Amino acid sequence: MGGPRLEVVKFGFYVFFPVGVMLYFGGPDFYNNHVKSLKFWPDYETTYKPPTTSDEVKGALETMKAQREERWKQYREQQQQQENKQ
Repeated sequence: MGGPRLEVVKFGFYVFFPVGVMLYFGGPDFYNNHVKSLKFWPDYETTYKPPTTSDEVKGALETMKAQREERWKQYREQQQQQENKQ
């Protein structure tokens, strides 16, 4: 088919292509230019902080219950409006 020259070229490609990719993407220039400027983690101030004391837990539960009730009220109102339109 291709002969020994083709096999040598394929072998060279199989060996040197991954090495070249690792040298390019693993080099410090690539890291400084493209990776270092990315912001991967969010700011600590903007993240959710779970409640730690029992009073905070109770308050969070009450807030969640109130939000759930509000969502159910809105859902029921939408269902009634759709029924009235039909």
